[in-house]
Amino acid sequence: MERRIRKQLVAAGVAGAALAGVAVCRRQTALADLYATAVYPRLSGAVSRLSALVPFSLEEILAVAAAVAVIACLARLRRRWLPLLNIILWVVVWFYACWGLNYFRSSIFDRAGVRPATFETERFEAFLKEYVDGLNGSYVPVESIDTAALEREVKAFYDALPERWGLARPKAWQRPKHLLFDRLYSAVSVMGFVGPFFNEIQIGSDVLPLQYPFVYAHELSHLLGVSSEAEANYWAWKACTASASPAFRYAGYQALLPYVLSNAARVLPEEAYAAWAAGLRPEVVEAYREEQAHWDDLYSPVVGRIQHWIYNLYLKGNRISSGTANYNEVISIILSLDS
Repeated sequence: MERRIRKQLVAAGVAGAALAGVAVCRRQTALADLYATAVYPRLSGAVSRLSALVPFSLEEILAVAAAVAVIACLARLRRRWLPLLNIILWVVVWFYACWGLNYFRSSIFDRAGVRPATFETERFEAFLKEYVDGLNGSYVPVESIDTAALEREVKAFYDALPERWGLARPKAWQRPKHLLFDRLYSAVSVMGFVGPFFNEIQIGSDVLPLQYPFVYAHELSHLLGVSSEAEANYWAWKACTASASPAFRYAGYQALLPYVLSNAARVLPEEAYAAWAAGLRPEVVEAYREEQAHWDDLYSPVVGRIQHWIYNLYLKGNRISSGTANYNEVISIILSLDS
């Protein structure tokens, strides 16, 4: 018994030391950048190579196994508190070692060598006009997506990015996984996510064909080391709109519409906003409404509010100070880097 306790204490001590290293990386961006550019690409390539051997999500299996282990320890807490502590500590260590340290890397603005753009009415209005022209002009009906062609194009896009952006290179075996609890994610409007423990991409089966290209490009950027949701949206937008496929290009423009609408409504006078929105092509507006109705039908308000609260805290705890509002900040990146 004493020997087992000593082993548990040693394991907890090692995990604690590892978390102390995480705390250092949290404060030393240079160390996090070193991890993101030198360690993570090799680590994620190796881990995702192994996880690709199975078609289903290992992340979900891990989540269930961890929950069962925690419940078992709680049932006998007086004798099992040390194993419970070790489970929690090592799950946290695993998270940061396999992906989470990317949260502490330099921002996309630092890597681009620019400052975030300050708001200028003329510049923003010029962006709105250019965006609407691109959105309306790119419209095509989209009823299905060639996922194999999409994967080739998006991976080629990321593979061609200059090294200064600090993203890992995509691998042939990194493909979306099937989810076991698909409807649970749809109930909270989660279309996809990257599993940080096994470096897997997961995309829900309820994602509409028109939404699939952007969701795939967004999640792949996370797998390549992007932690910011705004930056992931930016790269997804760039990857889709740079495509030779009319369907992929339109999907990129359409996916940005909620963020453009939100930003425009916040900064434009009511009449100016209404005049600008009136310029949207009717087919585009209809597609947007269909997407909203689709996810509203699947959404569970109670579960959704809980998930939003937890995820908001999670992001803020990992240096995404705006929390879930970070998704909306993609417009700032576009104005800073592309204008």
